Amino acid sequence: MITQQDPRFRNLERKIGLFTLLALAGVALVILLVGIQKDLFSPKYTLTVTVDRGTGFTKGMPVKLSGFRIGRITDMALNEQAMVEINLEIAKKYSKWIRSDSTVKLVKEGLVGDSIVEVSVGSLDKPELKPDESITYLKTKGLDELADEIAEKVKPVLNEVRDIIGYVNDPNGDLKKTIRNLELLTRHIETTRSNADTLLVSTTRNLEAISNRTTTLLDTTTRKIDSLDVAKLNTTLDKLPPLLEKTDAAMANITAISAETKKLSQQAFPLIPGVLSRTEELLFSTDRLMNTLNSSWLLGGSSAPAPVRSFKAGDSHD
Repeated sequence: MITQQDPRFRNLERKIGLFTLLALAGVALVILLVGIQKDLFSPKYTLTVTVDRGTGFTKGMPVKLSGFRIGRITDMALNEQAMVEINLEIAKKYSKWIRSDSTVKLVKEGLVGDSIVEVSVGSLDKPELKPDESITYLKTKGLDELADEIAEKVKPVLNEVRDIIGYVNDPNGDLKKTIRNLELLTRHIETTRSNADTLLVSTTRNLEAISNRTTTLLDTTTRKIDSLDVAKLNTTLDKLPPLLEKTDAAMANITAISAETKKLSQQAFPLIPGVLSRTEELLFSTDRLMNTLNSSWLLGGSSAPAPVRSFKAGDSHD
């Protein structure tokens, strides 16, 4: 029996086998490239870091040195002291920068980036860390701790803002009173302006009247000055010096006369009491003489004698 076969299906098994081998080779090449890129085939060693909390650490988290990936976290476990021990798998070729004074800390790449384990570069004069040795961990503040710290710092500011808002909203506060006073002042500004305009108009009128009166007075004064006889004025002014000299001489004479009068008064005043005493004695003698004559026969002594008036010697100073 003769069977006919389609020429397109000849050597089909061989083609499928070849395609499968090429696909497997491609997958192996990709795995090899990824392994080389991830340092999966390079020698590695393990370092241990002990932290008090495992929050933020995860298996497979990258380990970086100076921003360059050098390894990853391979294991996490609790020890006898309830501390978290973390194993860091690091490529051997980077061990020359990881010394005994190197440190490890958990940081974020950027503001909202992924968390990574960052290893600091050690001093070249320090020994390299050997496999399975511990590296020092520097605790960093988490988001919750940073939030609490920021809250503690912001709390006083918020309290002050609250107090300020309360002060502003207080109906009996100074600010509200000031605003009400400003409102009242604004309402009365128009009235004040009208009064000021009226006062300015009145002042302007008064100033105009004063100006007119001043102008009239100046004109009158100017006319008076113009009407003066300059020649007569000069003659009068020429006569003034001799007249003043005569007045000075008269004043000097009056002063001298006053001095002489005062001097004579001082000399005559002590003699006045003696003169008055002698005058009284003379009057007393005259009175006695008149009485004697009245009682004499020559003047009709048969008549009753007239009453005798006697003078009393008074005070010589009266």
